[in-house]
Amino acid sequence: MCQGTAKRILDEFNPNVMIAIGGGGFVPARILRTFLKRPGSKNIPIVAIGLSLYEDIPQKEGPEEEAGVAVIRTQWLDFSTIGGQDLIGKKILIVDEVDDTRTVCPRLSGDTDLRH
Repeated sequence: MCQGTAKRILDEFNPNVMIAIGGGGFVPARILRTFLKRPGSKNIPIVAIGLSLYEDIPQKEGPEEEAGVAVIRTQWLDFSTIGGQDLIGKKILIVDEVDDTRTVCPRLSGDTDLRH
């Protein structure tokens, strides 16, 4: 699945950088990077950030976490990892494993701090 998706991403989008949302986006971002290669080109850099909507630890036993009401930054962009460049004008592929509440990705894409 990742291999086929990666080909489509390269053909239709061709990103300059990936932002992996931790903790769930790290593994799919790394797998995708394996297939997001063009001969003679460098690997697409992965920048890791932490956003969380599941910060409260349940007080009672149970398998389910409850979503919080606000997306919380737990780790933010370190521009030194991509040569001190900002992200203006870059094609950015945002990777997370699931955004079941539809709040994490809009929070990230609307964040003015992405512009450095």
